Amino acid sequence: MKILVLNAGSSSLKFDVFESDPEHRLTGGTIERVTDMTGAVASVFDQLDPTGIAAVGHRVVHGGDQFTESVIIDPAVENAIDVLSALAPLHNPNNLEACRAARTHLPLVPHVAVFDTAFHHTIPPHAYTYGLPWEYLTKKKIRRYGFHGISHRSVSLQFAELTGNRPEDVRLITCHLGNGCSVCAIDKGKSIDTSMGFTPLEGLMMGTRSGDVDPGAILHLITHERIKPDNLLRILNNKSGLKGLSGVSNDMRDILAAAGSGNERATLAIDAFAYRVRKYIGAYLAAMNGADALLFTGGIGENSPFIRQKICQNLHHLGIELDSIANLAEGQEARWIGNAGLAVWVIPAKEERLIARDTLHCILSDQTFRSQM
Repeated sequence: MKILVLNAGSSSLKFDVFESDPEHRLTGGTIERVTDMTGAVASVFDQLDPTGIAAVGHRVVHGGDQFTESVIIDPAVENAIDVLSALAPLHNPNNLEACRAARTHLPLVPHVAVFDTAFHHTIPPHAYTYGLPWEYLTKKKIRRYGFHGISHRSVSLQFAELTGNRPEDVRLITCHLGNGCSVCAIDKGKSIDTSMGFTPLEGLMMGTRSGDVDPGAILHLITHERIKPDNLLRILNNKSGLKGLSGVSNDMRDILAAAGSGNERATLAIDAFAYRVRKYIGAYLAAMNGADALLFTGGIGENSPFIRQKICQNLHHLGIELDSIANLAEGQEARWIGNAGLAVWVIPAKEERLIARDTLHCILSDQTFRSQM
């Protein structure tokens, strides 16, 4: 029995095929610069033999407060994902398009939605509630949801396995740093706070997203600069963050190269990026009264020793200090890079494996599917 995993991003499509054991990956790949997700899915099926695929797992970014675990996609679930596209406009529409396209190729197998927000449903009310009028929370559902949950959950489970601990026995701070970025506080295997909020815009500075901005500044731009809300949303999502501040690129590698050549805006972008990550790490150490480990993942988190060092500098008094040699070592596997009372690790997220595992669990728990086996 094979599981196909489709991870549709804002401009890319990752695909992997696993045997019933999600640790056994048969094949996979990535299609970049996607402008037509339906066409990208068709390209995937051109490369695959669909024989034996028993289910398809789809990463879906926003599940709101109604999806706290992975579910088989039916018309009601599909409609809910569509409605939630307003809260994740860069991702949910593509997630849904990939699902609909895949169903045309595999119409008779279950398709499962694995939500980025689901891991964060354990965040307590005092952490997910904004200081807005009560009815905004109860009637409008304006609250912190959090994202990158598949990644944060994956690295936390891997850390527990690698170190011989149970997930419920450790406190972790996980940093997913890529084009999108977030930090998560995980206590006893559960998310208790995370930097992204109602949408993926809140929190850290990212590749093209602004991260934290005073709401008053946003209202000022609308009121006094006459920037229309839909245009401002595009600016905050697509033209801000590292790209907007540096004026160079949304890619940290390009920004590091520019800073090395003396570009002051690039240097400022790097400093601001690292400062915000460091600030959230400190906040979550306070929220959990300490931690057992700090974990880095994502394209920047896994591959940029300079950024990891810049984030961790001056945190030795909090028990965080990198080993300079271990931090510089290259590799694609999980590895220890420091310890001064609090272990520091680099751990690849392996999101697709977790999606495959959830998909398998979901279909094996479904009575209709089991009766057909």
